[in-house]
Amino acid sequence: MTNRRLISLLITIALVLIPVSTLAQSGLTVTVDSSVTCDDATFLATVEGGTGPYILSWDFGDTETQVDSGIDAFPFEVPHMFPASGSFDWELAAMDSASAIGAAIESIEIEGPSVNLSSDPFPPLLVLENGEATADFTAGVSGGKGPYTFLWDLDGDGTFEAGEESITALYTEAGKYQVTAQVMDDCGLTGEDTLPVVVIDPDEDACHPMAQRIADGVNTLFPDQAGDLYTCEDIFDMFRGGLTGSQLGFGRLWHAYKLAQTIQDLTWEEIRDWQLDGNGWGGLVQLNRFAELLEEHGIRELVGLVLEGDASITDIRHSVRSVLRYEADFEDALARLGDGLSPGELGRFYKTAQALVLDPEQLDEYLESGYLLQELTHAARLGERSESDWTQIAEAHAAGHSWGEIGQAQRLSEDGDWTSILETGIKETRDLLREEDRTEREQDRVDRTAEQLAARYGIGEQEVLDLYYGECTEDWSCVRKALRDPSGTSAASDPEQKTAARLAKQYGVGEAEVWSLYDGSCASSWSCVRAELRGESGHGGGPKPKD
Repeated sequence: MTNRRLISLLITIALVLIPVSTLAQSGLTVTVDSSVTCDDATFLATVEGGTGPYILSWDFGDTETQVDSGIDAFPFEVPHMFPASGSFDWELAAMDSASAIGAAIESIEIEGPSVNLSSDPFPPLLVLENGEATADFTAGVSGGKGPYTFLWDLDGDGTFEAGEESITALYTEAGKYQVTAQVMDDCGLTGEDTLPVVVIDPDEDACHPMAQRIADGVNTLFPDQAGDLYTCEDIFDMFRGGLTGSQLGFGRLWHAYKLAQTIQDLTWEEIRDWQLDGNGWGGLVQLNRFAELLEEHGIRELVGLVLEGDASITDIRHSVRSVLRYEADFEDALARLGDGLSPGELGRFYKTAQALVLDPEQLDEYLESGYLLQELTHAARLGERSESDWTQIAEAHAAGHSWGEIGQAQRLSEDGDWTSILETGIKETRDLLREEDRTEREQDRVDRTAEQLAARYGIGEQEVLDLYYGECTEDWSCVRKALRDPSGTSAASDPEQKTAARLAKQYGVGEAEVWSLYDGSCASSWSCVRAELRGESGHGGGPKPKD
């Protein structure tokens, strides 16, 4: 039983024995210190809280488990020997007598020797001369604890013989071999590495020249872009159906080699298998170009997406386009296409996010709230045009106001507070503005008339206004009469008074109307007053004085 199952069992028991609320308040604190010597590890466990005795359930991460019961003293020491070098994730679950539970999870590193096998010549492509070919092999070692013991298998038959760090291998027959160096350190931990060896006999019948050409080319890619060394016979076997069960053709194998020189992040075998899986070379070239544009996503990752069915080349193309045009996240774009978004919708989504200066997640929130991309885009356009906050425009539209109403409110607003105009109403606001304008124009007329009368009678403008708003109760006739005859006596000797009286009699109107023209639109011009009265009299050919 693994420790995960033990933990699950302990939790199940605890839930049966005690309420969940009690369990939540009575968890144990578990700490573990570890040390390593070779493959021997020592764990010192300490449990705090709860009531002893305790049960400790171990999972060492190497398929070995252990249960220690009745533990009531800490730290509690547990030794364990690991079977090999490597990193192991271990777990410890603890339960006290009241079924309270605690756990600790960590990893421990068992460091053995690491081996890097090299050869001279490299790669080990050997040609028999006088029936013999030799190569020198060296097992470079790092890590572990010296001194080291070296074991060699020079032909791949599984039989190892003792040797030194470097060894010379002799071959007398053409063929393919595997050389393996196995190294054991002073702790008994081992590591190994393997190299393929190809031995060619120039005196044997020559293989197909195209197969030899392909083998020679692919072998130049070893070990970075070819996982093996190939003989002419290996390639010819592929040609005859060794990979596919039917004749393959040299063209694919050769084209894979040529592409490997361009697509340097894939091996010849990966490129070959891409085509054998039914994918076209053109698609692979596209993916390589996409990888170069993305930089953070390599060709191997993109190929994996296609081969595993997680994305199509078309999806990748549209995602890359979104990255380049709108600075979108590649994985986010792929996920949205996978969720059913069309390429056009994807482009509009990122274009809108970019225009609104929103993260895709923020734009998602707007869309989930019921907004449409078109509405948000139009709101942004209106906001830019009116120098307004587009979010307020979008909210106003969502609240039921038409785009036209919003535009009218913005044009009517003088202080930028167009939202208040929407709340008041467009018609109501227009009526208020008209009334304010009428009042303002009327006040301007009053001020001008007061200014003219003040100048005519040599008094202050405020004195005229006081008279107008005071005893004359906004009657200019009263004001003029008071100014013309302040003592209450007749002002018949006043030339202007005489002129006004004469024109009133001449055109059959009241003197008040004459003075209204004179003080108002005619701006103290008797010629203007006469012209106005002539027009009002209806005599097209000039005035006809009354008898």
